[in-house]
Amino acid sequence: MATRSFDVTPKMPKAAVIAILTALLALASWFIFKKAVLYASYDPATYDNLWPRRFGLIPHIAGGGIAALVGIVQLWLGLNGRTGALHRSLGRVYVFAIAVASIGGFYLALTIDPKLFAYSAGLFFLACAWVVTTSMALLAIHYRSFEQHREWMIRSYIVTFAFVTFRLVGNLLVDLKITSPGESDNFMAFACWSVPLLLAEPLIQLRRIRRR
Repeated sequence: MATRSFDVTPKMPKAAVIAILTALLALASWFIFKKAVLYASYDPATYDNLWPRRFGLIPHIAGGGIAALVGIVQLWLGLNGRTGALHRSLGRVYVFAIAVASIGGFYLALTIDPKLFAYSAGLFFLACAWVVTTSMALLAIHYRSFEQHREWMIRSYIVTFAFVTFRLVGNLLVDLKITSPGESDNFMAFACWSVPLLLAEPLIQLRRIRRR
């Protein structure tokens, strides 16, 4: 039996898809080169108070950065029905990167000072959301539920992109003097992934309703 491709074509115009993915790529690149690349300098001065936990931080940043970039390519391929060998190979890279990054994320969340419980809890559940959404995408494709796979991969990438959202919106809140840096971190630890998922879900379900 021949391998079946996605049987539902995207309704969004290609120009809109390109514009959205280009914006995501620009923001992900900004985050990687502005924030993540700093830790390429492997010394205590660069890592500061994160130096004792560097063996959790490094895989977390590396895996998250790879997943953020590969995920954009995967979204493009998936939304355009290009689900051949390249899509499957990059999918394995994406899942492996998230596995590595989430392990580092759990470690970092569980080793934060107990005084920062709200911040720690937000990061812990962010890692949980990362694992759950990606696992559901894998389960869906295992049972050849192509449309559900696509929807769960969108949710998974929303969580992957949460690291960019965290810094982008967090910096904006501080610059506008809406919150202090500490308050911003506590708020964004939850908001960076929960709010985008909440906003995306009605759009995902509306697409399904309109199709039916």
